[in-house]
Amino acid sequence: MRTGGPYAVPDDPRADDRRAFPGNTYHVPPEGQPGLWCDWVPCWDGCCLAYNGVERFYGGVTWLHYLIDHFLKPGAAASRSGDPTFSDFGFDHVLEGLVVGCRRDNKELFAIEVKGNRVREKVLRATDRSYLDYPPLRYEAVIDRDLSPPQRRRREREGQVLPCTRNIGIHRSG
Repeated sequence: MRTGGPYAVPDDPRADDRRAFPGNTYHVPPEGQPGLWCDWVPCWDGCCLAYNGVERFYGGVTWLHYLIDHFLKPGAAASRSGDPTFSDFGFDHVLEGLVVGCRRDNKELFAIEVKGNRVREKVLRATDRSYLDYPPLRYEAVIDRDLSPPQRRRREREGQVLPCTRNIGIHRSG
């Protein structure tokens, strides 16, 4: 398990020395954290969160709940942690917005909606089995063309979630 708790970030998380983790615990997130890699990132202006475009989006809804509950909303958990890293952090944000995505593996269309820091996911169009054997759409083919061979094999094995470029907006409360 990674040491330091859910708010500790190694200097270079991708270059961690795996020998420092006893047994097979390198890929175990700290207790309460949804995973090791959060695919939501702030925009340059800090006014919204967006999908970072990595190969596969894991736990988008779970990570939104975590970010809101631990860092963004008034009274967030990190504000009570005593960690000096957060001494200048506002803990006064409200998220509002909508992200729509389509799963590549089953063509399910879904939406993640956030209103007043409340996150909700719903299926807009259920899986249509008749599309499962279709070739990739044009934009999917362009994305696939730029993948490395290992990424391409992984994508073929696992399927892919591709949200659109809509973002979740952030504003200050009060």
